[in-house]
Amino acid sequence: MDKKDFFNLGSITRCNRKTAELTISFDAGQPEALAGIGLIFIEIDGGLVPFFVKNIRPKNHDNCLVVLEDFDTPDKAERLVGNKVFLSDDQQAEQSDDQFFANEIIGYEVIDEVHGAIGIIEHIIENTQQEILQIRFNKKEILIPLVEQIFTKIDRRQKKLYVNAPEGLIDLYLNP
Repeated sequence: MDKKDFFNLGSITRCNRKTAELTISFDAGQPEALAGIGLIFIEIDGGLVPFFVKNIRPKNHDNCLVVLEDFDTPDKAERLVGNKVFLSDDQQAEQSDDQFFANEIIGYEVIDEVHGAIGIIEHIIENTQQEILQIRFNKKEILIPLVEQIFTKIDRRQKKLYVNAPEGLIDLYLNP
């Protein structure tokens, strides 16, 4: 498998010694977007190995808990701690228009309902309160909170994220 066809979701940070649940910590939030995922890929010795998901549930904003088929005992599951977790680009495309992984949208063009194209997402800023999109437009920085109420649509084929930013937010950056 070629890693260019996958994206890094995060890594396995711990194993529950009673339930064999693995904690996956996300590089960029949204564990609820994994609901219904039946297959993940774990990097082992430089290669990606597929694992079938027996159970998966969000834990908090940055983590989810997963039990893998054939690795549902603590002794087996614990061997996977510290490894990176990936999803295929195909799995990413299966997400609905209102679900996405924050790290997947870096490089996407942002289209606001009022202002039109406002730039390209350069970075996701991790904040204790919430994550923030850092967008570059004509040598100016625009910051938009990463909250689902603002996002209206994602077009993965054209790499565009459609938003309805709060009134006046974008004007703060474009007209200082």
